[in-house]
Amino acid sequence: MEKMSENKVLIGAVNVTSTEVKCPGCGGTIGIKFDPESLNLCCPFCGLSSRLPQPGTVPAVREVDFNSAYQRASVNWGKVKKLIVCANCGGQTLYDAEQITGACPFCGSTSVNPAAENPQIMAPQGIIPFSVSKDMTQNIFTAYMKRKHCLAKGVVDSKLENVTGIYLPYWTFDALTVSSFKAYYYVMKVKNYYTGIWNQFFDDNIISASDRFRHPVIKKVQHFDFSGVVPYSPEYLAGIPAERYTVGLNEGWERAKTQMTEKIKRDIYRKKGLNFFFEEFNTNYYNVRFRYFLAPIYIASYRYKKKKLLVTINGQTGEIFCDAPTFIPKLVTLCLIIFFILLGLFLYKVVFPNIGLVF
Repeated sequence: MEKMSENKVLIGAVNVTSTEVKCPGCGGTIGIKFDPESLNLCCPFCGLSSRLPQPGTVPAVREVDFNSAYQRASVNWGKVKKLIVCANCGGQTLYDAEQITGACPFCGSTSVNPAAENPQIMAPQGIIPFSVSKDMTQNIFTAYMKRKHCLAKGVVDSKLENVTGIYLPYWTFDALTVSSFKAYYYVMKVKNYYTGIWNQFFDDNIISASDRFRHPVIKKVQHFDFSGVVPYSPEYLAGIPAERYTVGLNEGWERAKTQMTEKIKRDIYRKKGLNFFFEEFNTNYYNVRFRYFLAPIYIASYRYKKKKLLVTINGQTGEIFCDAPTFIPKLVTLCLIIFFILLGLFLYKVVFPNIGLVF
C-alpha cells in the first residue's frame, strides 16, 4: 500500500480517501450494511438505522460534458476499497476494505487476487440504490415462473441458490445528432437515389461499462428508472460489492455511437417507408454529455435436473430474466413418434393393400 498526500491511500487499483463509513451512534465501522428495504444504513452492534438520501428527494445527478470529462473526473470513492480480479473469468470487483470474500460474484471461483494498480479509475457520479432485498428475490422468481406457459414439472418449486447482489457500472450518453445520407432504391428495376438530412436527440442512451459477456442475460434486466439515480455516496456500497468498469469512457462512447447509428437508420426506414439501401451515411454529434453510475443487479442460479441455470434480477425494479424449461420438447418428440407410426401404417397399407392389419 502506497501512502499519498491529503490522507489518501492507493488500495488495489483505486485512489480513495481513508475515511471509513462509521455508525453515527456507536462509531463502529465493521459490519455496517445498506438495507435495500428501508434504504437505511444499519449497524449490527448498537442497532441504529441511519436514513440515507432517497431517490427523488435529492438533486438530480447532472451529466458531464464529454470534452471536459478527464479534467473533471473524480477518482475519490470516499471509502477504503480493495479491488480483486478473478483468475477464472477476469471479473474486477470492489469490496469494503474489511470485507472478506471467498468467491467471485460472477462465476463463483475462489481464485481471486489483488488487481494491478491504476490510480486514475474514475469514481461514479451517481448510484441507483437497491430497493429489492435479497429476501424478496425468491418470491420474484416464483411469481415469474408461475406466469410461464408449458412449464416443465417441478420448475416452479425450484429454489434460488447463490443469490448475490452487486452494483454494476454503466455509462449514459446524451447527444444531438445530425445525419446526412445518400440511399438508393429500385422501382421496376430502375435504380433511384434519395438524399436527406436527419436530426435526432438521444437522452440517456445506456451502455454497459462491464464486459461480462459470459452473462449476456444481464442485458435483459438493465432497464432502470433514471429518476432513481442519487449522487454517489459510499454508504450505499456498505456490505455490497461493486464491479469496476472495464469499458472506459472513450470505448463506451464508441459503442454508444454504434447504437445511435443503428437506431437512426431504423427510424429513417420506418419514417420513409421505402425499401432502400444506404450508400453514404455520416453523423455529427453535438453537445455530448455523459453520466457514470452504478446500478443494482442480483445474480443467482437454480437447478433443474442436472442443469444449473442463471437468474438475473434488477435490484431496483424487480425485473427478472432466466431460462424456464418447458415440456414442449417432450411434446414435440411424442408428436413425431405418433406421426412416424401413422406414416408407417399408411405406407404399409399402400404397399400391401390386400393384407389386413390385425391388432
